[in-house]
Amino acid sequence: MAWIKTFEESEARGLLAWVYRVMRWTQGRVPNIVKVSSLHPRLLVTLGPLFRTLMEGPSPLSRAERKMVAIVSSRVNNCFY
Repeated sequence: MAWIKTFEESEARGLLAWVYRVMRWTQGRVPNIVKVSSLHPRLLVTLGPLFRTLMEGPSPLSRAERKMVAIVSSRVNNCFY
């Protein structure tokens, strides 16, 4: 659970509701990393392409290695519950 105020799907309105619908349609869920930024939906729209570039764009790291870095950093930051 985030320590920051977040909006759940049932509370989302406007742009945030659209972002949540896109997440649910493309990923089957709304990830907590998205909910953490729910107070600033325009930020989410901007960060989506950046995140995809980081995870899927050209890199000396394989996709699996990038996912491992994300998992370890999430664990270190207590993002799992």
